[in-house]
Amino acid sequence: MKKRNNFLLFTLFATLFAFAASAESLHVATWNVEHLNEDNDAGCIPRTDDDYDYIAGRITDLDADVVAIQEVESAKAAYRVFPESEWVIVMSDRPNTRGSDSGSVCWGTQDKRLRHQATGIAIRRGVDFEINPSYAHLAGDNPSQRWGTDVTVRTGQLSFRVLSVHLASGCWGAEQDVDSGRSDICTTLRGQVARLSEWIAERNARNEAFVVLGDFNRRLAVSDDWAAAELLGAAQDTTLATAHVRDDKTQDEWCDARYPDLIDHILVSNGLVEHLKSDSVIEHPRIREHPDHCIISSIIE
Repeated sequence: MKKRNNFLLFTLFATLFAFAASAESLHVATWNVEHLNEDNDAGCIPRTDDDYDYIAGRITDLDADVVAIQEVESAKAAYRVFPESEWVIVMSDRPNTRGSDSGSVCWGTQDKRLRHQATGIAIRRGVDFEINPSYAHLAGDNPSQRWGTDVTVRTGQLSFRVLSVHLASGCWGAEQDVDSGRSDICTTLRGQVARLSEWIAERNARNEAFVVLGDFNRRLAVSDDWAAAELLGAAQDTTLATAHVRDDKTQDEWCDARYPDLIDHILVSNGLVEHLKSDSVIEHPRIREHPDHCIISSIIE
């Protein structure tokens, strides 16, 4: 009996030690899960139970602590792939103006309707966090654009803001900047970048560490990009963690060889960069055709 008690005590201490060690680091990720809806066969990317099981399996394999998500209809939709027993879902407060039959027609179809698209953050149960007001100002006065989801997380001695974003699509780089047919969407994106810069500047003014993750719909790692210059300039005190994610990798090792430059990114305040684990920024491989975005993750410790 004494040996058994000793074994139980050893197991308990080992478990507590492992928990304490893991609590000193936080695995953060971002994934645009592409039209994740509450119902099967709904929205622009109709899915089956098998599709949702696949996405849930990818999340299990990712083994992250905090996941910024985009293109999600609701918390109910998110809980289809993030089990409620393991995760807490925080969604932006942007009003849902698209019911099952009131959304605009999906691109390239006549019968499918776009469902609500929101940003959110999935937080593993046990992670200390608090919810901040959604960053509605990110959308300006455009009701069709997404709001940012904002939480504060704490791990070990660190406390930092996490903002999940999804900016306007269609102005990905310099080619679109000079395309007269895209002037409206590029103007929209410029406004969003300016307002995101305001959020970053406010965090810096308050000496708050932060991570901004999500679908920026912009090739920020390309040299001389105006959006990167505005978000990462010296006054912003911010680093693009995903700037070198494909360095020393062949095209076959990319998540998607069709797209030479990433549009999903992780931005980290310079005060937090020293806590970014070396070589931990990873572009995870695609396994199925959908979702069309790639998982990006890193570890903060």
